[in-house]
Amino acid sequence: MDKWKPFLYFIVLFLTAAVTYLIIEVRFDLKTLTWLLFLLVFLPTLVNLNIGFVIIIVSMLFSPEVIMGSAGSRQIIVRIEDVLLAVVVLAWFTRTAVTKNIGETFKTELTRPFFLYFSACILSTVLAVTFREPGSANVKQGIFTVLKYLEYFMLFLMVKDHLKSLKQAKMFLTVFSIVALVVAIYGHVYIAEQQQAGSEHFRVTPPVETRGGGEAGTLGGYLLFMMAMAGGVLLYTHSVPQKVFLICLLALTFRSFLYTMSRGSYLGFIAMVAGFTFFIKNVMLKMKLIYALAVFFILLVIFMPQMIRDRIMTTLVVVDTEKGSYVEWEESPQARIDSWEIVFFDIFPKSPLFGHGVATYFVDNQWFLILAEAGLIGVILFIQFLAKLFKIMRNILKDNLVEKDGLATGLCVGFLAGFVGLLVFSLSANSFIIIKIMEPFWFMAAIILSMPQLLKLEEEKIAETTDLGAEIKI
Repeated sequence: MDKWKPFLYFIVLFLTAAVTYLIIEVRFDLKTLTWLLFLLVFLPTLVNLNIGFVIIIVSMLFSPEVIMGSAGSRQIIVRIEDVLLAVVVLAWFTRTAVTKNIGETFKTELTRPFFLYFSACILSTVLAVTFREPGSANVKQGIFTVLKYLEYFMLFLMVKDHLKSLKQAKMFLTVFSIVALVVAIYGHVYIAEQQQAGSEHFRVTPPVETRGGGEAGTLGGYLLFMMAMAGGVLLYTHSVPQKVFLICLLALTFRSFLYTMSRGSYLGFIAMVAGFTFFIKNVMLKMKLIYALAVFFILLVIFMPQMIRDRIMTTLVVVDTEKGSYVEWEESPQARIDSWEIVFFDIFPKSPLFGHGVATYFVDNQWFLILAEAGLIGVILFIQFLAKLFKIMRNILKDNLVEKDGLATGLCVGFLAGFVGLLVFSLSANSFIIIKIMEPFWFMAAIILSMPQLLKLEEEKIAETTDLGAEIKI
């Protein structure tokens, strides 16, 4: 069976690409699309969960949007990866319910803090629908948003429950790397096309993007996190081919990242780099990294493309008036600051504890968004949830087996650095609800949290093989 696995995964990748193309070009109605996903995703995942995981990883950046309806003046837009994730979770839940005790899967350190925050989101939405003016709460959009949080956590549980070997984890990491490479190459092709056309201003967006550049920041967040993961492994791997591949991947990814023109992700990148210097405990490795980063930033300042330099330098603009000159924020950051002020001084005081319901408002800041949606209680519970995840990751980094394994250490350091980067990025974007960022985030979290157990199983397997060899020799 093992010799057929590469062929099987190739078929899965081909079918995923074919389905994506058909959805884009043919524009199936919802009923036809449901049957298509059931036949090509649900049934294969029910047979082999690895197929569903590969589909999810590939679809993260290569799936279009479908308009499912409207809620007031806003359209309810669902990306196909939302649907694919829901289908795979359903298949896993069905399979697990039949083959094992589903309750055991939920026994993790993150389950309680997650469901406390999840309950706060539901409670705030129910209170908004029940006690506020009709139409003030966006019920349809609220349901979709709350379900997204649940889907991400279910993905985490699903991956953690399914991982049984280090080889399996490495296979998923390989698929992640290939997808990131394809996205980076796509970015380079797009940049070349725009430069040849003489465009003076453009932004690299995800491969399938329908909002005219509106998702450039999303791509910036995704590339930021993937660079963190690749950088972590690069620092600790001893394999020369891996180092060459990861250096090429980082170089290609960083150029696409720059051309997203996302200033929020630029700040996240600086925070991510600072995270690396903090989480690396080996003094020599830390000094080498600091030296390399110093050279890198000097070269970046010298050779930075003018378009990107202008984007950064115009964050603050000088305004000349008859009374003199003064400095103010450029239009985009000023609009964000204005929305934060509205939340803090107008929306928040009207319902400080429970908020106004999920998806009632749109704010380009994860924390002000939660403050408006779920109130102070929601913010506190969300911080507790993320703090718990951070603490678990720090403890795994100190695990004896993880410290001895370069891949595990690199993944853990990269995740922590990427986590810090996303926290800073969340000041200008809703990074912890965006599916293109959260799917790889929670997938990687599940792999890293499983690492101590996987390394222990690998060690026991090697010990058994050694003992068996010794017995045969005797």
